[in-house]
Amino acid sequence: MPGEIDTRKYLGIPFRHNGRGMDGVDCLGLMLMVLRDAGIILPDDDGRPITPRWYDTDPQRLVRGLERYGRRIDVTELQPLDVVVFCFQGKPRHAGVMIDRSRFIHIREHDCVSVARLKRYSRFFYAAYRMVGEQV
Repeated sequence: MPGEIDTRKYLGIPFRHNGRGMDGVDCLGLMLMVLRDAGIILPDDDGRPITPRWYDTDPQRLVRGLERYGRRIDVTELQPLDVVVFCFQGKPRHAGVMIDRSRFIHIREHDCVSVARLKRYSRFFYAAYRMVGEQV
């Protein structure tokens, strides 16, 4: 099982729609950075524009992308580097990366990168994925 992830370099990065760097990220950008730093390389989009409310026109888009590069796991199997997906307003539209067995790193719109307890978000939990990607 992977060890605990050092989150210090990510904490405080501001939200930016479609952001993919230290000057601003969205939840997908943060997920990609954390996984890339751990040696798991995933594409940063699906080839289509990511509009601010992409989840309204294609609610399963995030899940489809994750299922291409990982496998769904049970919440009892969670370990560091697993991706957790949350539903808000009935749509799976937010993701984070587990940093240990009970906490994940994520960023919400209009906020900065932070660490949260999975238990706090349990009512929004949708699915978890163990990512494969291209190993480096």
